[in-house]
Amino acid sequence: MFQDLRFGWRMLRRSPVMSLVAVLSLAAGVGANTAIFSVVNALLLRPLPYHAPEQLVKVFNAQLDPAKGMLPSIWAYPRFEILRDQSQSFAAIAGFKQNPCNLTGTDAPERLQVEMVSASYFPLLGIDAVVGHTFMADEDRAPGANMSALLSYGLWQRRFGGDAQVIGKTIELDKQALTVVGVLPPGFRGQDGTADAWVTMMAAPLLRYKSILTNANNYWFQVIARLKDSVSLEQAQAEMLRVSEQIEQKYPAPKQTLLGNAKVPALAPLQAAKVDPAIRKSFLILLAAVGLVLLIACANTANLLLARAVARQREFAVRAALGAGRLRLIRQLVTESMLVALLGGVLGALVARWGLSLLKTLRPSDDAQFWTSYARTFDFFTINLDWRVLSFNFALALLTGVLFGLAPALHSSRTNINEVLKDGAGGSSVGFRSLRKLSARGLLVVGEIALSLVLLIGAGLMIKSLARLQSVNLGFVPENLLTMAVPSRNAKLELYEQLLARVQTLPGIEAASVGNTAPLLGYASKTMMDIEGRTDNGQVGIGLHSVSPDYFKTLGINLLQGRAFTEQDRAGAPRVALINQAAAEEFFPGEEPLGKRVRPYIDPVYDSADKFVEIVGVVANVRYGRLEEAIEPDIYLSALQPTDATQTLIVRTSVDPAAITAAVRDEVMALDRNVPLTAIQTMKERAAEVTSRTRFIAVLLGLFAGLAMLLASIGIYGVVAYSVSARTRELGIRIALGAQASAVLRLVLREGATLVVTGLALGLAAAWAALRVLRSQLYDISTSDPLTFGLVALLLAGVALLACYVPARKAMQIEPLAALRHE
Repeated sequence: MFQDLRFGWRMLRRSPVMSLVAVLSLAAGVGANTAIFSVVNALLLRPLPYHAPEQLVKVFNAQLDPAKGMLPSIWAYPRFEILRDQSQSFAAIAGFKQNPCNLTGTDAPERLQVEMVSASYFPLLGIDAVVGHTFMADEDRAPGANMSALLSYGLWQRRFGGDAQVIGKTIELDKQALTVVGVLPPGFRGQDGTADAWVTMMAAPLLRYKSILTNANNYWFQVIARLKDSVSLEQAQAEMLRVSEQIEQKYPAPKQTLLGNAKVPALAPLQAAKVDPAIRKSFLILLAAVGLVLLIACANTANLLLARAVARQREFAVRAALGAGRLRLIRQLVTESMLVALLGGVLGALVARWGLSLLKTLRPSDDAQFWTSYARTFDFFTINLDWRVLSFNFALALLTGVLFGLAPALHSSRTNINEVLKDGAGGSSVGFRSLRKLSARGLLVVGEIALSLVLLIGAGLMIKSLARLQSVNLGFVPENLLTMAVPSRNAKLELYEQLLARVQTLPGIEAASVGNTAPLLGYASKTMMDIEGRTDNGQVGIGLHSVSPDYFKTLGINLLQGRAFTEQDRAGAPRVALINQAAAEEFFPGEEPLGKRVRPYIDPVYDSADKFVEIVGVVANVRYGRLEEAIEPDIYLSALQPTDATQTLIVRTSVDPAAITAAVRDEVMALDRNVPLTAIQTMKERAAEVTSRTRFIAVLLGLFAGLAMLLASIGIYGVVAYSVSARTRELGIRIALGAQASAVLRLVLREGATLVVTGLALGLAAAWAALRVLRSQLYDISTSDPLTFGLVALLLAGVALLACYVPARKAMQIEPLAALRHE
């Protein structure tokens, strides 16, 4: 074996260029696969960092419906109580809800992500406090009793200096006093992955609103559970039918709710339920794409080894004549291919490390995910080349070494000793005849071109989809627009009016407004609405926006009919509303919407006797959620007639928006030092974020497709170049007998063009069939878009023919005398 390794290394050094190309091809394929696998491993395969994670399940309030990438997973507390008390399949069950709160009562207020949880939450997950203790059962029994809080390790270090004496101290969240009872271990940030502190769900009435724990139709938190040791997922799911009947018997669901008709609760493993299906599918597509790159790299390397095997046929014939058996020759060639694979694996690990850095640079925005049913625990910066990933890297390298090395070894071991030795010095011609007879090299090149075309078309479709997504009409003017959150749960309307008055006087400010949300943030409030005089359609769903009078002016939203809000549209005046064009077309087709009266259902905190509002205007459609989705109906209410918490400040500037941030923060602090200024972002930045997932996939597919095209070009260049080398004597004789250079060029190009055309035909058919998997990733473009198919095929044909032209041109310059002396 050692002799085989030493001889194999010597043979690799004798052909340094070919060996280098083979190693680099494999390194690129293996490294790219390892980089993507490291993400898939962290996203889908790495076990959750909890005790016995296989027993953990997520409890959905209805059957799974991932139609929009969102699952109906939130519960109302009275319904949860029945689930908790009546279920026999769970060892423990807990609710959780992440809720942003202000850390108040300090010189530096801070916006914290606070997770409201059941007391059973931490024992269920197997999480213990590193200082103090987690919540006790008696802290989760009565609303408002035993107001306790837990701190994340990071918050404890950052705000309290890691002082163990923090236990028993009081902190303020939204001006509510809570006693710190414990600090959680490093790395634990809750189910959403971003929690800074925890309170019991009994604190919800103080931090949200009073009826939140008693309203059976107020769905607001998620539920997880741990199965008993003797209970399977299927058994627990069967029990949900009985539990759902008890829930519906006590709390009949409304005929129409935002979550649809009530159904039997569904269970899913927590490992799977934490990942958005859209993200899962995106990375599986990327893994498949990079797998094709590896196949192309393997085919390329096999082609190079086949070419070298043809050139070494005389050597193999001599060794066979001297007594070397077929298995001995196969072992030697496989050893050489394993050497190439090992070198490719080592270099591939370096490529994977570089690829991980690239993935972290290109990563989608954390806020590109809108759906709160899924956790945001996937952090690209926690991905590394752990033992599992490195094992995958070298196992893949060795497997590919066997795959691409076996075919050349088997072919070369079947050498006809008499025929090869009879040719004597004419070894080249023998090599050429063998090359022409061997279809494997041509098939490998055809396969490389076909697979490259599939990847290139896929990348072209994603790039075209991204271009169309970026050209979507947002409904407002994003330039010179700055948004920031000014969160204060208990803030009075006067605070925001004073803030607007102050901000509008700052230099560089053209307009300013406030609202409960801003475009493209993805979390606009949803509500149900009645239309006065309608008895045929019942309630309808609609987006709810509470905005100040200058909201439409600040954003540049066009007024299509009627009027906008004015300073007179405040408490005490007749309640008015504006709707968007989509609402007008859906609810009042062929009618005049102005003057119609509707009744949106609002937060009970803002309830009023005058529930109906009059529509006084219609505005253009604005994108509040995902750009890929259809525009939904929206209704705008005046923030001066309070209907929802107003927490977003929007300013239009005549200067760089970033330049006025400090001045705005000073104005906020001057009004209320307990209100932090957070989520500061220009609207152009936000617009880039909402397309970041599509851009991420498009860029990576483009990189993989470009690499595939490069490898395929090297493959076809190698085939044609070796064909020219094997035919040197024949071509020299042709030229000596008067053949024109152009005839030699056509002869060589014809061979290459045949391979290219065959590969393109197969690739077009494969792309048409395989790329349907991209349908859910594309926006406003078909997976069989003829323009993309045609242009990409022409691009690959041009590059491949150029790769054929280089050795063909060399064939034109063959000197007859030198050719006749060739080998």
